[in-house]
Amino acid sequence: MTQPPRSLVDDLRPDEVVLDERSRHHLERVLRLRVGEDVELVDGRGGLARARWAPAGRARIEERLPPQPPPRDAVVLAVAPPRLPRLEWLVEKACELDVAELQLLDAARAERLPGEGRLERLQRIADEALLQCRRLHRMPVRAPLGLQALLARPRTGGLWIARPPRPDARGATPAAGAAGGPRTQPGLLVLVGPEGGLQPEEEAAALAAGATPIALGATTLRVETAALAMAVLARLTSAVV
Repeated sequence: MTQPPRSLVDDLRPDEVVLDERSRHHLERVLRLRVGEDVELVDGRGGLARARWAPAGRARIEERLPPQPPPRDAVVLAVAPPRLPRLEWLVEKACELDVAELQLLDAARAERLPGEGRLERLQRIADEALLQCRRLHRMPVRAPLGLQALLARPRTGGLWIARPPRPDARGATPAAGAAGGPRTQPGLLVLVGPEGGLQPEEEAAALAAGATPIALGATTLRVETAALAMAVLARLTSAVV
């Protein structure tokens, strides 16, 4: 049975919700939804409601489901952004992989950082992926932040850093070992540097903050490949615990 289409709304409390123009166009013109057909509404904060499509871009709520809490083993992915088309693809796939938050990382060797307009587009891509993969919590795409400021933030869980292959990479935990190891605290911050790698002082700062370096193999990966590999590894780790 085909599942009803979903739309993202700000508030699920009214009995009738007016959808924005973009959502209305998608439902009416792309999906050709008819008046009286089922639609689901999500608020991006764990809330879900079943509704009926109504005239003039409205949805009448018939049932509100109990809101779901955010996952306890949330993964925050902090990535030095690659070039824009690859960054957009990364945003979409990270949301599909249930990454809780995507923090853009202002590293010394990073590509050009996206401005406010680009950030809005990246958030739209994340929100569209949320609806497509049917998750209930939004994945915020955060404005670029320097490494020192990111490391200074309080955190309750672990810290990983993707380490590119290098002759002196002894001491980095192999990916298989990380997947089999325990995660004793909820939450994980994962750092992925630019393709040129983090500067030595940047990596040293992360290691001094307690980061575990994770080796992803013998090949040099693109930023988006490494980021998604780390996200999958984090999910596997939480499943093992």
